[in-house]
Amino acid sequence: MAETEQENKARPFHFLRWNWLLEILIHPRKTISKILAEEKANWQTPLLIITVLVILAVVVEAPIQRVIIQSGAEIPENFQYWSTEEQNAFMQSQAMQTSPLFLYVFPILTRIAGFWLIWFLLSSILHLSITLFGSRSSRQQVSNLAAWTMTPLALRLLVEIIAVLTTHSLIENRGLSSLIAADAEGFSVFLRGILANIDLYYVWHVILLLVGAVPLSGLSKSKANEATLIAAITMLLLMAVPALLSSVLSSLSTSSGFYFF
Repeated sequence: MAETEQENKARPFHFLRWNWLLEILIHPRKTISKILAEEKANWQTPLLIITVLVILAVVVEAPIQRVIIQSGAEIPENFQYWSTEEQNAFMQSQAMQTSPLFLYVFPILTRIAGFWLIWFLLSSILHLSITLFGSRSSRQQVSNLAAWTMTPLALRLLVEIIAVLTTHSLIENRGLSSLIAADAEGFSVFLRGILANIDLYYVWHVILLLVGAVPLSGLSKSKANEATLIAAITMLLLMAVPALLSSVLSSLSTSSGFYFF
């Protein structure tokens, strides 16, 4: 056994657990037991898969996004009365929106950072929540569980990539966001952001968290579930904040004549 472990450690990327990706979706309890049995970090695999899928998603969506921007570009009212400097600035900004930097680089970096931030915040909030309920679980175990329960979110990315490739159109209304008008304002924007994150994949993600809550925390089922749901709901609220901020910035840019690109 010792020789086998040494051989495994000698292999490149020996810390990656590719076989768990499918197992956690099919046999969650058994797989979560394996995840929690390891004191060392084993969160790398799901986050690596999510990172790769994000890059693929942006590469697939960018050409369609370019066509949408080019076909939807309109000259502002009274454009002919703008100064030469203002006209040049506007035309340059339109050109920048279809540049590789804005179609590929920025979306890839921001979306990858978003998923990693979700993992970090979820780990932190879940660890704090179960600790307040009396658990003495290590932060490493919580981080491992949080990462692996995001596997359904990776599956969502894969399904979205396939959908875009087959329909040649972007996904507009994510989750339950279609329940609120796209041109909503104020608190409705925040609510729409919450609904956009609620779908079968997010529910699946929460269910996996609940499955792992008891063995992770050592608490009673009711306490573990309560602590986990508090963390999940808190994350749902936090994930809606970017939608609200985007709406605020957009309203500022259009009302003041300043363009955010």
